[in-house]
Order: sequence, then C-alpha cells, then structure tokens
Amino acid sequence: MDIQTVACNICLRTKQEVNHWIVAIVRPGMEGIMFLPADAASEPRVEGYQYEDLCGQACAHTRFSQWLADLANIDYTKGEAS
Repeated sequence: MDIQTVACNICLRTKQEVNHWIVAIVRPGMEGIMFLPADAASEPRVEGYQYEDLCGQACAHTRFSQWLADLANIDYTKGEAS
C-alpha cells in the first residue's frame, strides 16, 4: 500500500507517514462493522467487503456513529432501509 495515496474517508486527510490509522470493514447488506489497525488490515483485501481508511480515533467515532444511524433506519420487517 502506498501511504502517499491513502486518504481518510471521513475528513479526507492524506496519510503522510505510518502512524495509527484505522480501517473500518463493512460487508454491504449485513448489520456489522469492524475496526482494525491499518497494519492488520493490509492487502489483499477481500472482495465483497467495503474498506474505509480512517485517520484516527475521532474519525473512527464519527464512522461508528454513522453506522449506528444507518442501523436505526433499517426496517427489519421488510428487510430494507426505511
């Protein structure tokens, strides 16, 4: 992975050096999100999953809050977002 081309999916900050970046992993259509240190979520990435690069704890919290809001909008009686 070229660290010069990685940008945070939340604040768009560009990764300048190896530091404490986080990767959020989501599988579309499933109610779940996983956070891993960027080093643990290195290539190759699994097809069918959505990988989101996050620059740190604040953006990870923001992403988790977005995921909770999305989860609240799912209509489980119909199996789709309301």
